Amino acid sequence: MKMNKKKLLNISLNIVMLVVLQVMSYYGKIYYEGYKDLKNNMYYNFEDFGEALETFNDELSKILVLGYDDFDKKKEFIDESIVRAFHRSNWDASDMGKGKAIYDYDFMYLNINKVIHNLLDDGNITLSEEKYIKSLYEYNEELIKEYNNILGDVRYNWNFGKIHALEKRIASIYNDYSQKADKLLETPKYKFLKEYEGEFKEVGFEHAKAYCEEVFSKLVKNQRLKYDNKDEANNDEYVFKNYKELDHNKELFTVKNDISDIDYKVTYNKKTKKVTVMAVSYIVPKKKYKEDELDNIVKNTIAKFNQNVVNYYKSKKYDSEGKLSYITYLYIEKNNDIYDEMKKIKINIKIHGLISKLEIIDHNDKPIILPNVSKKDILSKIDKEAEIIDAFIIRNMKGTAYVVHLKYGDTLYEAVFDGEDGKIIYYGRNIKKDYLNNLNKKNKND
Repeated sequence: MKMNKKKLLNISLNIVMLVVLQVMSYYGKIYYEGYKDLKNNMYYNFEDFGEALETFNDELSKILVLGYDDFDKKKEFIDESIVRAFHRSNWDASDMGKGKAIYDYDFMYLNINKVIHNLLDDGNITLSEEKYIKSLYEYNEELIKEYNNILGDVRYNWNFGKIHALEKRIASIYNDYSQKADKLLETPKYKFLKEYEGEFKEVGFEHAKAYCEEVFSKLVKNQRLKYDNKDEANNDEYVFKNYKELDHNKELFTVKNDISDIDYKVTYNKKTKKVTVMAVSYIVPKKKYKEDELDNIVKNTIAKFNQNVVNYYKSKKYDSEGKLSYITYLYIEKNNDIYDEMKKIKINIKIHGLISKLEIIDHNDKPIILPNVSKKDILSKIDKEAEIIDAFIIRNMKGTAYVVHLKYGDTLYEAVFDGEDGKIIYYGRNIKKDYLNNLNKKNKND
């Protein structure tokens, strides 16, 4: 019996549709399961974040009630891995079409450990810092209340039916929770929490201006500085200029008609007390100096600021044609085998002899207080399997510290210990304070 063509075509189409439906069902199931797993992960990230906030507030409460005697500089007051996972889940909620991806409050928590460390690092909590901790505690409590309202008794009774229901609407939960958190953070009571970094002893304007003028006068003769507060958006610096405001649509480094017509910007950082002098607009002369001539210009300039510093680093930069463009010099004062970072000076000089940048710290000639811990005690902390390369003392704004360079296996490490209590401040392969080695290399080259 012969089958007509129409019937044969219908059978073929039915077979094709059946195969397509089976394939769609297979991949649809995979997609559904993946989507389900994502929502499940988002739910537990939300739960973890709420618990992390509770633990964080326990720590803040302890500081407010009992103070702190033994501050661990490595301590995480809130678990950063949990905060990052929560932050990623906010992005996932946004991808599901619910809310926005970026919120101020979760960015605040990503940086919160650093802020708390800044508050506790100097051993003294000021009234301003105490207000911050109390306000942060109260803000956290509001978020914890909202978190508990959402989860109810699920955390304690393990009601999987309720958990499944929460997972189904988890994207909306993130959106609603984050909107409320950001709205609360924008209120007058809590708005300052977003950008608070701790209270720093602010340098008086008149002192900063006088010091900047003193530094500037040693570089540039017969010119006065003018205070310019337009650049103080973050309020961290005093800004002085000797020129009119630049047109920001033009390049900073412009060619001028007069070789003496150089525009400078001088900043005084209120926190670090670092003064930076920058030539931001100037003529580019045709004359170029040899390297030894540039060395002499810098040497004579440095002598105007400090005759006791030593040059421990020199770096040459070249242009696209392989010709010398500028040189960077780093200086530091070594006093009784102590490297004084308060008296570091950095200079950039262009090939045509212009000092385009100078950095110096307003140290006020404060005397160096020797460490309480001996070098012998510090070195005794290091296992004998590590090869000690060098060890020396530094002084910075926070006090004195021991720097030890050691080799473990084939890797060179730097360890920095607090000079007051001997606790470790830094350990890693990023060598930040290689003064002794750089000086030895430079002396050999010279």
